Amino acid sequence: MTPEILGLTGAALILCSALPQLRSLLHHSGEGVSVLSWSLLLVNSLVWTSYGLSIGSLSTVVGNVGGAVAFFTVVVSLLYKRTSGWWVPALVLPASALVFGLASSLPTAVVGVLGVVLGVSLALPQLLLSYRTLAARLPSSVALGSWVLILAGQVLWLIYGLITGELAIIAVNVLAGMVSAAVLYLETRHRERDVTGLPDADNGEVEVVYVQG
Repeated sequence: MTPEILGLTGAALILCSALPQLRSLLHHSGEGVSVLSWSLLLVNSLVWTSYGLSIGSLSTVVGNVGGAVAFFTVVVSLLYKRTSGWWVPALVLPASALVFGLASSLPTAVVGVLGVVLGVSLALPQLLLSYRTLAARLPSSVALGSWVLILAGQVLWLIYGLITGELAIIAVNVLAGMVSAAVLYLETRHRERDVTGLPDADNGEVEVVYVQG
């Protein structure tokens, strides 16, 4: 498998990661889903699109343009759910154009560093929110399928980076993959708890928590 095919496959997986979360948002209000993480995914796609244009990587450009469209849809949907109006979601489009314009005006090396920082940090808000949700026994609408696809895409991008020698791509996907795996672990624990109930920390009793689903 050539590097470009690997990159395009990884990009397709990350692009498709928005679909399970969008499906969940059709039936739920988005409890436990981090707007910030999905916003960072959008910004990250825009920055990596700019980076791909700079280095002439077709897979980077195509994959991240598609990802930007998908993540844009998730962010708009989440903001609409949270605000019950369209004026806040409407700001996402001009903000996205501004981010891409700024990224395109920066030197390639700076864009690469920015992409690494964003790639590593994008899952951190969801990781913290998933931990708090699990600890507080609150409902979660996080779609496990989304994070499985994100992690799988990051693994393929890591392989792409190793083959092409792109240090920025290697670094971002090693660190981001670890954080995404941690999100998956916490959300899987959340689902297991909802099904079986976990022992109460104080008296050993089992409490089953109902989560809308």
